[in-house]
Amino acid sequence: MKQITLSVPDREYTFFIKVIKAFSFVKIEKTKTVKECVPTPEQLEWVEGLKSALEEVEEHQQGKKQLQSARDFLRELKEEQI
Repeated sequence: MKQITLSVPDREYTFFIKVIKAFSFVKIEKTKTVKECVPTPEQLEWVEGLKSALEEVEEHQQGKKQLQSARDFLRELKEEQI
């Protein structure tokens, strides 16, 4: 048995299914609709920031980088607000 995957426009789908079901030798398997996901520039920026942060954590775990403590970070934020 051979398998064929077809893409049919939404407006033609119902008609196409009616036609194809007329053939007794055709087996139709239900599948989920796949929507293409195109990330926004903001999402891409967020992902890049996350990658960068994870790389810093990895470098810290390897002893290649010293990270700032939470206390120092909060102190720095407080100083910047003044």
